[in-house]
Amino acid sequence: MEYSSALAALLARVEETRDQIGDAWPYHADPETGVWDTVDDGDWCGGHWVECLRIAGRLLGKPELIEEARARTEALRPKLEKDDQFRGHRFYYSAARLHAETGDPNLRTLALAAAYSVRAMAIPQNGAMPIGHEVQVKSTTLASRRIVAIDNVHPNLRLDFWAAAETGDPVFREGAMRHLDVTIRDFLRPDGSSIEFIEYHQTEDRILRHFTLLGVDDDSCWSRGQAWAIAGFLRAWQEFGETRYRDAARAVFGYWQGKSGHAVPPWDFADPGGPLDTSASAIVVEQLARMAVDCDNSEALEFLDAMDPMLEALIAHIQPTGRLVNGCFNQPKEFANRSELIWGSAYLLMALSYLEEGRVIC
Repeated sequence: MEYSSALAALLARVEETRDQIGDAWPYHADPETGVWDTVDDGDWCGGHWVECLRIAGRLLGKPELIEEARARTEALRPKLEKDDQFRGHRFYYSAARLHAETGDPNLRTLALAAAYSVRAMAIPQNGAMPIGHEVQVKSTTLASRRIVAIDNVHPNLRLDFWAAAETGDPVFREGAMRHLDVTIRDFLRPDGSSIEFIEYHQTEDRILRHFTLLGVDDDSCWSRGQAWAIAGFLRAWQEFGETRYRDAARAVFGYWQGKSGHAVPPWDFADPGGPLDTSASAIVVEQLARMAVDCDNSEALEFLDAMDPMLEALIAHIQPTGRLVNGCFNQPKEFANRSELIWGSAYLLMALSYLEEGRVIC
């Protein structure tokens, strides 16, 4: 399919956003006015804005945008020491990808420092990757080295996949697989839906409780968590070739498709009439686009058949101004629940850039 107009609109929105926000970081924007609510430090998704700048700089032939991405990556450096699961996203989408773009060895060092720091978070008794004592999400207050999220097959493992290839250190492959395996064991229900949070015992490999903060209730299925699981297990299968990760991806994606088909899903599958979440679709589409240009496994076709119809449905939510609206950040708190979300736009921009260039940078 032809996606150039959607890509051009998103790139124009990156430049418009840059002009609007100055030195601040975009977070979520009003769906009617396009005015951004900003944060001073990037919050959990600062790396996503860095990646938007890198892509725009590359595709528009504007090196000044790549230099701004580099400067913003340096601004994120103090978060290296934060005990936060989102260091994986923060430094993969900034330092690791900018290293691949520019060859700057200082960026490689920063990305590797983050990779080893995140890997050290693993819960000793089962290898699960926790949210951390200093996890940063503006709309949510939760922090623990014993609480694990379904999300963590995505943010926590981004740097594992990169660093395993970059260094050959088996700690990254082995650590990622331990977390993936405990996620299959504990987070996936028989119908393919996922649990949002699990709290483990302090010293034993034992579940104390499961719960939600962003879903309808503790036994529902929050769609963005399901999206992290789909993308995470597909990437794990792509990287490691283990069929159990393909099977996990098949289960969670099958549940998604059974509830929403190729359409943008509701914020929680238990509330089909509630707000949609375009950012959830964008997360899945980004991984499908990665596989479309960087996977030669014929078995991938069962997943890739969904890419074009999902992209078409998602692109329908881009306004003429290039704003991807109808993202739902936090419906229980009615916080940015029908908005343009910076990470949703970033994942769609990533997907379209892969398809445009026919490759993934790293």
